[in-house]
Amino acid sequence: MKKIKIFFQGLHLIKIMMLASFFVLALTQCEIQPDFTYEYNNPGGKLEIDAWQFIQETDDLSLMEDAITLAGLSDLYSGSDQKTFIVPRNSAWESYLSTNSYASIADIPVAILQNTLKYHIVKARVIFSDPDLLLKNNPIAYDTENDQVMYLSHNSNFIGIINEGTSKSWTIVTSNLEPTNGVIHVTKDVVYLLE
Repeated sequence: MKKIKIFFQGLHLIKIMMLASFFVLALTQCEIQPDFTYEYNNPGGKLEIDAWQFIQETDDLSLMEDAITLAGLSDLYSGSDQKTFIVPRNSAWESYLSTNSYASIADIPVAILQNTLKYHIVKARVIFSDPDLLLKNNPIAYDTENDQVMYLSHNSNFIGIINEGTSKSWTIVTSNLEPTNGVIHVTKDVVYLLE
């Protein structure tokens, strides 16, 4: 019995030594900046190019680029007016094509493609650091280029939500990218409004 007690005391001592070693290792890995301020690059996701250039230069947005080109709407993405661009990534377009039985972006009728893309452009600059959007779960209605309304809000973790409070809402996966002509929010879905 005494040997078992000594064995468990030895295990306890080993655990304490391992925790102490881990703690010391963690402290030595911390980096202290000389001026004790947070140093960062590209604050707020500022880009030095317009939305159209960003889409063209981003591999995961190649189907969005194809859609814009086929719809003849590149001027809406390259203009100087400040807008908010909801940009579905490739997987969103692939899902849209499958759901709607299209083999490719080129199979979508141009009028439908134009209407869909215009819904993804809000006629205002909407960034989730805006004080008007500070309250969570407070959807604000914005006009889109196809003359419908899009509701934008965020949850308690500041994850953007599209059309919260309607029959169908979507989550923004990358938000607050700032091209020279507005704001880009990337989604994993092609979005629409269901009242």
